[in-house]
Amino acid sequence: MQATAAPAQTSSSQFKPSASPLHPPSVMHNARVLSSTATLAACFSGLVAGILGLTNQYGFLLYLLTSFLSASTTALIKCKGDIGRYVPQAHSGMAGVPGQMGGGGGGVSMWKGWLGLMGIGQENLLGFLLFWIGSYALIHVYD
Repeated sequence: MQATAAPAQTSSSQFKPSASPLHPPSVMHNARVLSSTATLAACFSGLVAGILGLTNQYGFLLYLLTSFLSASTTALIKCKGDIGRYVPQAHSGMAGVPGQMGGGGGGVSMWKGWLGLMGIGQENLLGFLLFWIGSYALIHVYD
């Protein structure tokens, strides 16, 4: 004789769009705006690093500094300090679940939110390098 489990009862509020605290079109818009902001900040910091003639770690330090400054400015002005509400990377599937990888509280997801807000990724780093090398070569190499 096989024991069958009773079907799990679900309430109708679980399937309503208002049950989720995130509105998907707003999340998509915020992700596009944050990506554009991070890309522009990386390109302009590469341009500044090339014009100033920064080399080696000083150029990368400028990249990290401008990424942090643009992220903190966005967090204070646009997010009003609540990064978890506006940055999609702050919402991880296992955040806040003790005993799971990445769980145990909101600290890990908050760091993911800050990294998402800073936009430190491969595409932004490559844009930074492109503008850094190009502006450095045009100004300092071909003098």
